[in-house]
Amino acid sequence: MLSSLYIKNLAIIDELNISFNEGLNIITGETGAGKSLIIKAIQLLMGRKFSPEILRTGSDTLVVEGNFNEHNNNTIIRRIYRENRQSKSFINDEPVTQKELLKTTRLLADLHGQHDHQNLLDSNTHLHYLDSYGSYDSILVKLKNTFQSVQDCESKLHKLLLMQQKLREKSELYKFQLNELTQYPLSINFEKEIVKQYNRLSMASEIQSSLSTVGMLLEEGDYAVINSLNKIINELEKVSEFDESILTIQKRTGENRIELEDMVLDIQRIKENISVCPDDLEKVNEIIAHIEMLKRKHGGSIESVIEYRDSIIQAELESGGCKAEINNLENEFQDLKKELLENSTKISQYRKATAIKLEKTIKNNLKHLNMADTIFKINLISDPENIIETGMDSCEFFISTNIGEELRPVAKIASGGEISRIMLAIKMALQSKDIVDTLIFDEIDSGISGATAERIGETFEKLAESHQILCITHLSQIAGKGDTHFKVSKNIKGERIVVNVNKLTKTDRIGEIATLISGRKITESSRKQAEELLQANG
Repeated sequence: MLSSLYIKNLAIIDELNISFNEGLNIITGETGAGKSLIIKAIQLLMGRKFSPEILRTGSDTLVVEGNFNEHNNNTIIRRIYRENRQSKSFINDEPVTQKELLKTTRLLADLHGQHDHQNLLDSNTHLHYLDSYGSYDSILVKLKNTFQSVQDCESKLHKLLLMQQKLREKSELYKFQLNELTQYPLSINFEKEIVKQYNRLSMASEIQSSLSTVGMLLEEGDYAVINSLNKIINELEKVSEFDESILTIQKRTGENRIELEDMVLDIQRIKENISVCPDDLEKVNEIIAHIEMLKRKHGGSIESVIEYRDSIIQAELESGGCKAEINNLENEFQDLKKELLENSTKISQYRKATAIKLEKTIKNNLKHLNMADTIFKINLISDPENIIETGMDSCEFFISTNIGEELRPVAKIASGGEISRIMLAIKMALQSKDIVDTLIFDEIDSGISGATAERIGETFEKLAESHQILCITHLSQIAGKGDTHFKVSKNIKGERIVVNVNKLTKTDRIGEIATLISGRKITESSRKQAEELLQANG
């Protein structure tokens, strides 16, 4: 339960500290006195975002703090807003994010106001009311997760199909380019070797001529190198026996002659292997021209050509892999859709059974709220061809408030007072499923009076047996049911308006309830009625 609420610098509220009790806490006061600000403070406490205009004029900091006592465990929530538009949230003095705050507060209190009437008039919310009454939350979560998996799978499949389409569109171009790029085994070494071949073939005649000249110089004519060496060896032989060093020179000269003779043989072999065939030169020239053409097309270097070739080969491989992945995803997509349909069908069956129970409960509640002749119907329509994250069902509440009238959507026939009672009947039904201890009602009784107001008061009184109720009301029949009664008033302090909240004594309550009955001028009759109300309610 909300045991205390502290408010500082909220609009016309200077500083308030309110202590609430168990049971039914009634809050009354004149229009504009500040009752709605208390509700706003609780909304801020529960996670509603701040807005600059709610900061009290002349103040730099707004503070809202609430102490919730649940099963002897205290949870203190404090929220701070500064004029620089920065806000902070704390749970038990530990800073928390907005998401963490909302996760905690939704388990502490539930606020129902006149905006709930608008929800009731919106058929899109009716399925939520039905599911809130049901006992199939785990299947709903599973349904939502399955729907998300279907969406994710469909998105992946769509992307792959687009990729496949693009690859298909480029297939002919890639085929042509790949034919060009794989005509030769392109590599950096391949290009170097081809250039060498070209240089060698283009200079074949010059090479042969030079080698012939070298051969002649080595072994042809009287002055050839080898002949000269033979003469040198012969001369050294004549004197080598007289000196060991000369013999060494003679041997070295002989070794050089042998080396030169081998060189002559190598030169002859090279000459024979050198082709002067124009066809060979033309073929190599074509390869070089092809490589240069590829460089111009694909980046200017052999490295960029190789990179582009490899990227096309990879794209072709991915195309094959893409087909396999598409096939797998298509199978997965069909399996997920089947699972989604099964879960949706199961949820739909649960909803149909739940709708019968909820109809009965709401009818009984409406009967208690002085709408005994009302027929209430939950219209549930299933469309297996249109499944969303909530399933295949659409839901709308239909009602007939008078005997003989046909059932029509709630939004089209219900008056303000009827809407309030229908909303309260739904809330009464849902509270049995509620896990929160504190229920806050902000003038949910608008448009109601007389005996109906008495019945609503009894409803709040019954709810107060299991919940803490905070109820802002303008009806004496409801105010008289309260266990604790607070009056909100607006006064002048200095040159500023301030809001005061006072817990009323029994005597004060008589006067306040009399005011609700007769207005500002309290009559003896209204005072007597107030006394009777309080006496009747103990």
